[in-house]
Amino acid sequence: MRLIFISFLFLISIQLKAQTDNIHLSYSISSEESHKYNQETSFAFTAIALKSEKVEDFSVMKFINKSDTIMFSNDLHSKEGSEYFYSSLIHFNEALTAIQLVIPEKTNDLEVVLINGSGIYADFSTRENQFKQYNNCELTGVIQQSEWRAGLPEPSYNRSFTSTENLIVHHSAGSNNISDFTQAVRDIYIFHTQENGWSDIGYNYLVAPDGVIYAGRDPGTGAQDEVIGAHFCGSNSNTMGVCLLGNYETAVPTSAMLNSLEEVLSWKAFKDGLNVLESDAHPLNSNLGVIAGHRDGCSTACPGENVYTLLPEIRLNVDEQLSVCSGETEEEEEEEVPIVEIEIDSLLNETIYPNPIKSDFSFSLKMSSRKQEELEYLRVFNQEGRSIEWQKLYFSENKIEVTLPNTLKPGIYFLQTSFKSGEEKSQRFLIL
Repeated sequence: MRLIFISFLFLISIQLKAQTDNIHLSYSISSEESHKYNQETSFAFTAIALKSEKVEDFSVMKFINKSDTIMFSNDLHSKEGSEYFYSSLIHFNEALTAIQLVIPEKTNDLEVVLINGSGIYADFSTRENQFKQYNNCELTGVIQQSEWRAGLPEPSYNRSFTSTENLIVHHSAGSNNISDFTQAVRDIYIFHTQENGWSDIGYNYLVAPDGVIYAGRDPGTGAQDEVIGAHFCGSNSNTMGVCLLGNYETAVPTSAMLNSLEEVLSWKAFKDGLNVLESDAHPLNSNLGVIAGHRDGCSTACPGENVYTLLPEIRLNVDEQLSVCSGETEEEEEEEVPIVEIEIDSLLNETIYPNPIKSDFSFSLKMSSRKQEELEYLRVFNQEGRSIEWQKLYFSENKIEVTLPNTLKPGIYFLQTSFKSGEEKSQRFLIL
């Protein structure tokens, strides 16, 4: 009876590897035969991964969460510079304290990695992205590290920076059944820094299925898009990495995610003058697309087949947006912009300053942080009622800073704001 009982158990030898402020823990496990194993743990975790010095394929291993069976997949990012092979992270919307695994028999060189990315942070999914549809020539609404990383250790290292020739698209290969994407970003940050031993998260930007864009690797006082990451097969110079949260071997990216991805790529290509339809020589690929997938540099499925097959279309969409940004289709676009009637409010709590606006074509709009959360859209119109694309929109405490195109003619313009309550406000300002 005792032998039969033992045959259905994992033989667990727990060896504490690392624990940093209850956010990271790893320990060894082994099994004599395949079987569900239930283990309660005092370490609450929001993500789990497997690692091994010998086992390379984790795709036959499973995690059981209530009625869900979740297959592990292989993480080909982590092997770069590491003695271990890793699975991708499996994320959960809430912290778990029970581990239920199915692994092949006689798996003796395996470790469990537990990550706890929970914490107190804002629900960024409630931030509407209406601003993006009016201008893809500037990158706005990005969730900064100070926001999503709240309560976690900050990275401290000497950053390196690079010019950019290639924009590399990735997927995290993690879970597709979660809704707390900020927690997933926190999980990845902890995994990269505490487990992989990297100085920071590997990507410059991350994009969630709901379209929210997260600033990735912390550039310190440098530029977010120019800090060298850890994402492209050990050859990261002259690249910028954008990671899509989820596994796109099995799932299809949402429209919101693809729109935000194209926004990041359009902004960066416009900023750096990149021709996104071209290719150039890279140490890993003599004909690497300016917009490329991770698999174009080394042996990996990343960014997933369902994203990789969309890259030709993404390149065309970005190229079309670059034409709009550069003004090449300005006349054509202007014909399509509707003319609107604008009523001016005489008494406003939100005030434009300076007014009139002078040579820098920028102004600030006084608005409380609470009111900013209620803001649904912000539009600028000329005197004829035609919409003007702003060049930059920056939210800070109690004000919004707006930069307009420096090609605007002197004259009267109008700012229109709309709030979730249905309230709309308009006011006049002057450009000299």
